[in-house]
Formats: sequence, structure tokens, C-alpha cells
Amino acid sequence: MKTWKKIVKSYAFNIALVVGFTGFVLWLTLKDNYQEILAMIRGANVGWLLVIPALAILYQVIIGWILKRLTLLSNPKYKLSQGVVNAFVASFFHGVTPSASGGQFAQIYIFKKQGVRVSDSASILWMDFIIYQSTMVASVFILILLRFTYFYAHYSQFFLLVLVGFMINGAIIIGLWALVTFPKVYTWLSTKGILIGVKLHIVKDREKALANLDIQLERFASETKKLKGHRKTIILVILANFVRLFVYYIIPYFCALALNIPVDANLILDILALSSFVSMINCFIPIPGASGGTEATFILMFSTIFGSVGASSIMILWRFITYYFVMILGGLTFIYAKAKPDLVD
Repeated sequence: MKTWKKIVKSYAFNIALVVGFTGFVLWLTLKDNYQEILAMIRGANVGWLLVIPALAILYQVIIGWILKRLTLLSNPKYKLSQGVVNAFVASFFHGVTPSASGGQFAQIYIFKKQGVRVSDSASILWMDFIIYQSTMVASVFILILLRFTYFYAHYSQFFLLVLVGFMINGAIIIGLWALVTFPKVYTWLSTKGILIGVKLHIVKDREKALANLDIQLERFASETKKLKGHRKTIILVILANFVRLFVYYIIPYFCALALNIPVDANLILDILALSSFVSMINCFIPIPGASGGTEATFILMFSTIFGSVGASSIMILWRFITYYFVMILGGLTFIYAKAKPDLVD
């Protein structure tokens, strides 16, 4: 009971932190141009305005479909509706915990209530992580290649952060593949690598770090072997992840249309790239929901296309729909899922 109270208090504190940082950024955003920004929002096109939450919901439905496809490998009766519930709950807990650390624990809880064994749910989430991380890195790499010269010239200081974020995310997945595939890499990391970490005070407990490394690599190797036997599923999930990312990255374009801001279709590639760059930089923000940093980064990046007032207006609409709207739906979904009786596998 005490543990549950601590968790509730922790989530309450994190939500208060999110509201506080967001409120501060909104104040900074509105204090000089609030009349123009509010006028732009008040005059929004209702038709395009309805498209934005539809895309946010579609994004969650795609995640639910991905979870369904992966869960079917071990639980043939798993439904799309169950996957969508799991996706919304994960989004809520990702949003209220630092560095999105609580989402997977919540997913395992929901999987258990849906009749999926803990061992199977851990396997599903690992497969999801492997495929999503690989797809995300590939999509950002393509966007960087297509617009490298332009973005490096116009966003030099932020683009360096984007490249660092890209390299960190890429290194995670490439490093795991390398450790599993090449024994010499594992030998170096398990001896000299961890020893260097201990000397730099990055690693506190050498034996514990080595044990955790072995567990993670064992899981990674197990899931990659499992995926090799289901090539059709891999291809479908990879394609679904590309669509998922496209849906998320394109939302600012429709926000501009909804706010009657002139936006040419030729800018779609730039908008996709900038959206992916904002997501990359968010990796460095440990605050729940990356609050504060997300809003500021979005405005700084998109202001070169839409101007300060336009970028600020788009950010407010984009952030409300993609974060707060989804968080509200996710919280309500969690209440609904928690109240339902557990299913037995």
C-alpha cells in the first residue's frame, strides 16, 4: 500500500512538473505576440482541425496493430482492440515518467490483464523495441541524407545535437547487433569497456553491470532469432513503423493548414525532417514528456519556415494534440483497462 502511494505521489509530482514547465514555456511563447497567436488559433479551420486529433489517434492505432502482430506469434487470440488499449496506456505512462521510463512496465501490466504471460510480454516488447529502433534510425538517416546541406547551413548549432542524438540512437541498435554477432566486441566490452566505466565512475558495480549486460544480450539474441523465423511479420511491422513515423512527423503540416498559415506541399519533406529532429533532441531531455525543451526546440526549428508567430501557434496546437490530448485518452484508457477483469491465457 505504501509503495502504491509513493507511485501515485511520484506521478502527481511528474504531472505537476509537466504543467509547470509547459506553463513557463507558454508564457515565454505568448508574452510578446499573444494577440497574433490567439487570433490565429481562434480563426482555425475546423475541418483541418479535426484531421489533427484523427492523425494522433491513428498513430496509436498503428502502434496497437504492431503490438497485435507481434503478440500473435505467441498468443493467437490477441485482438487489435487490446493492442490499441496497450498503446494508449503506454503513451500515458511514457508521458508522465522521466525519460519515458514507465511505459514498458505499464504495458507488461496491461498484457498480463489481457491474458499474456509476463515472459511473452517481455519478448513482445523487446521485438517491438528492436524493430522500432531500427526503423526510426533508418528513417532519420534518410531524412538527414536528403536535406543534410540545407539543414546544416540553417540549423548548424541544433543540427549538431540532432547528429549526436542520431548517433546515440543508432549506436544502441548497432552496438547490440555487434555484441551478439562479434564475440571479440563482447569480450572487449565485458573486460576493458566495463573497467573503463568503473574508473570513470560511470559504472558503480562491475559484477552487476556485467550480469545486466549478459541478460540484455541474451534477450536481444533470443528475440532476433525469433524474428528471423517470421520474415512476413518483420516486413509488415517495419512498414507499419515507417507509416507510424510518417503520420507523427507530418502533423505540423496539418497544424499549419488548420491555422490558415500558407504552407506549400514542397515543404513536406522539410517538415518531416524537422519533426524527426525535434524528436531526436528530445532524447536529451529527462523531464517527463520532455516538457519545456520540446516546445522551445520546436519553435526554434520551425520558425525559419513559418516565422516566430506561425511556429509558436503551430507548436501550441501540435503539442496539445500529440501530448496532452493523447495523455488524457491514455489516462482514461488505463482507468478502463484497470477496471476490467483479468483474462486467463
